[in-house]
Amino acid sequence: MTKTSKAAATRAPKQRARRTNPKPANRRYGKRAPAATGSPANGKSAAVTAPIRQSKKAAIVGLLERPNGAAISDLTAVTGWQVHSVRAALTGLRKDGRELIRAKDDDGVTRYRLTSAG
Repeated sequence: MTKTSKAAATRAPKQRARRTNPKPANRRYGKRAPAATGSPANGKSAAVTAPIRQSKKAAIVGLLERPNGAAISDLTAVTGWQVHSVRAALTGLRKDGRELIRAKDDDGVTRYRLTSAG
């Protein structure tokens, strides 16, 4: 066994040298390109080069507004979400004041649809 002197036991461990130029905290996110606008600088209207992407919530509402509505499998295929996420989105629509009707079709598949008033 080795004995340790009091001075060696209370001595602080060596610290690493600090970097002089630390990386920024948000280094994962590069600079974004400026967004395309529908109006050019001269004021005349022009076609937008990049189409606006439809949101997943809008895609769900579009399927639910069909006369036959949509099954959970339809909604998961369109959004790429898991079943519990689609059900949570349906609950969110209910909480937003939309009236959602749930009914089983002839095959026993539950189909959801929005009422025309909702």
